[in-house]
Amino acid sequence: MKKIISFLSIFLLLFLFVDAFEKISLKQAVEDGLKMSGSYKNRFLSEKEAGLRVEQSLKDKLFSLDFSADYLYRSDIMTIEFPGIDIPGMISMPGKSYEAGLYHNYDLSVSLKQPLFTGGILSRRVEMEKVREAVEANQTELEKDSFIDLIKSSFYDYQILISQKKAVLSLRKALELHNQKLSDLYAEGLVKKTDLLETKSSLEETDMNINDLDQAINKVRIDFHRMCGHYPEEIDPEYKEAEQSEEQALDYFKNNHPVLRTMQDQKKVLELQKKIISGKYLPSINGFAELHYGKPGIDYFAKEWSLYFQGGVVLNVPVFDWNKGSCEKNIIDVSIQKLENQRDDFIKDITRTLRQLYSAKESLDQKKANIENMIAYSKEDAELKKELYEEKQIPNVDYLAALQSEKKYEAMKDELSLQVEKINVKINTLISRTKEYGL
Repeated sequence: MKKIISFLSIFLLLFLFVDAFEKISLKQAVEDGLKMSGSYKNRFLSEKEAGLRVEQSLKDKLFSLDFSADYLYRSDIMTIEFPGIDIPGMISMPGKSYEAGLYHNYDLSVSLKQPLFTGGILSRRVEMEKVREAVEANQTELEKDSFIDLIKSSFYDYQILISQKKAVLSLRKALELHNQKLSDLYAEGLVKKTDLLETKSSLEETDMNINDLDQAINKVRIDFHRMCGHYPEEIDPEYKEAEQSEEQALDYFKNNHPVLRTMQDQKKVLELQKKIISGKYLPSINGFAELHYGKPGIDYFAKEWSLYFQGGVVLNVPVFDWNKGSCEKNIIDVSIQKLENQRDDFIKDITRTLRQLYSAKESLDQKKANIENMIAYSKEDAELKKELYEEKQIPNVDYLAALQSEKKYEAMKDELSLQVEKINVKINTLISRTKEYGL
């Protein structure tokens, strides 16, 4: 017998160990969800695309090498006539004619072009593409923040529904015991049938509530599994969201939020665009070198294929364009001012939302302090009304109402704690405090 008890004890311990071992952290679920998310993967592709644009802009500063093959037909060619010379008694030279060029012309060439000076335009474009790459990284972080908020909020929604279901099940158990007792008393003619019917109605209503909760729980489970590949019951329920004071949250937001960084980067892009416009009004110098093999070649009087080389420098100086550059710069200055106004409004909106969230959190913390007393009062009230009902001093419905209040306040205790965690999630999402997650 002792061996059987020992074996069962060991089996129970192993079962509990395996059950605990199978639980995964919410952090792991989030990271698995990020790996599954198509929109998050697309953000990395956008970053890769921006990186390729940086490489492309760097190559614009290098030389280019081109090959070309040309054929040209002329219906007529120039002929140069030299008259004859006839000096009596001395010399006589007949006249001659020379053809300049051919009817059929061929040219094969390899040309090299190298920007030498562009007023800083090419360098500014490289800087601008690097800034845009940083903007894409900020957008990826925003996508991550949004996704993490969805998974965490879904997890706490599930926990709240489970807490509510536990309370309803506890109420049902109490009602079932009360119904059984009333059934026995009714059989002996000690209670009215209305008391029994009231209790049975409460049981039916409770079963309907359980069914509604089961539907809501199943919906949350399916949504959670779609996002991360796990069911919420697989997650360790002891997870606690990071907390900080309102001042710390606001400071973290101002120093780390990707939207603010994006706006700063957008301002850098606009400033670089102004420099590019200024560069357009500076002289530009380009060098070139060409190797030709043609018929005719550089000598139009020759009718043979010939190889020759030519090279040089091209200088371009803008002279007059009706002051378009100044207008373009003014337009960019307006865009910069609009961006600064948007930044100020964004900070004000987040600051207001943070205050509202911390106010709601403070209210919930106060309710948590009050709920302990309310649970104790409702429990004592239910016990007293049970005794009063048994003494036939109050109707059955009064006791049922007291019993429902007791279970409702017990459920509220857990729900309030979970609501606080949800607010912490919203705060951390709002200030983009999700650095511990990512790939």
